Amino acid sequence: MQQILGQKRPFFYIVAAVIAYLSYLVLRPYFSAIVLALILVILFKPVYFFFTRFSFHKERIAVLMSVIFVFLVVFIPVVIVGGLTVNQIIQFKNDLTSGNSSITLARVVERVNAISAVIPGHGAPLTVAGAHEHISKWAQAAGTYFLARLPSIGSGAFQSVTWFIVFLILLYSLFPIQHKLFKLFQSASPLDDRIDTVYATRVVEMSKSMIKGTLLVAVVQGSIAGIFLAIAGVPYVLFWTMLMIFLGVVPIIGYGFVLIPIAIVLIATGGIWQGIMLILSSALIIGNLDNYLRPKLVSKKAELHPALVILGVIGGLQVFGVLGFIYGPVIMILLVTTFEMYQKYFRTPAGE
Repeated sequence: MQQILGQKRPFFYIVAAVIAYLSYLVLRPYFSAIVLALILVILFKPVYFFFTRFSFHKERIAVLMSVIFVFLVVFIPVVIVGGLTVNQIIQFKNDLTSGNSSITLARVVERVNAISAVIPGHGAPLTVAGAHEHISKWAQAAGTYFLARLPSIGSGAFQSVTWFIVFLILLYSLFPIQHKLFKLFQSASPLDDRIDTVYATRVVEMSKSMIKGTLLVAVVQGSIAGIFLAIAGVPYVLFWTMLMIFLGVVPIIGYGFVLIPIAIVLIATGGIWQGIMLILSSALIIGNLDNYLRPKLVSKKAELHPALVILGVIGGLQVFGVLGFIYGPVIMILLVTTFEMYQKYFRTPAGE
């Protein structure tokens, strides 16, 4: 029997490869729904356990209440804020194209020319038209890039509805079996159980850290910075807030790449107290939130060099879209883990 199975093993692998490829084609439109459902099930595991105890261990009630909780807390706010933000980005791009910002820009150009006049060897004076052209190109490029990486569920109503249905079904199905997923992975893997545990633990912890320790910190910092922008009377607050959250996901860059230039522009155009308020709020309040929140939210099992996190986030966003900020660092930690496993278990010592 073993001999017969051994002879037919190559054919089985060919059949398995074909089935795997066909399955990939079927699941590809809903890959984002699968990954998002898995991540939310992992993150809201304590919520599911709470509803399990609350419902006296009635599984269906606990699962239904968990799905409703995720829908109300995550999905609806994201859809509402995302829709408002997209509208504001489009309005911002249109206003720049039509030149509605020329009055404020003229004051900025006037201040810049006054400062550059006292610098030896300065070039030709800056013009409003030239400054507007450069700013418009940058802002439209940033807006286009941002819009292109917002979640794209589908090109029509049918795809949107089916994506959402698949997402809800996955949530409902995965909550009660989440504890069995690792055992399924472990039984299917040909690697040693210790290696499987390391891989699974690091992937889960990195996913949690990117959501809780990176996205949550970026959302808190960007939202508070947006509140200060609103107090300062800055237009397009939602656009700037989402841009700060977007940049806050990338280590080292952060919200300051938006907030500080706006503060400088405000000071240059006569908004002295507004600009000073933004700078002080950044130095005293917003900047310290990262030092307070991140150590409490990021697991030591998900430690990754900042350079690899930056490469993972930027590359992930470029390749996978908005969920790439999770995919990229997870791939990077898998790379590091694989290298560690090779050194520890698979590298042949010299002389053997």
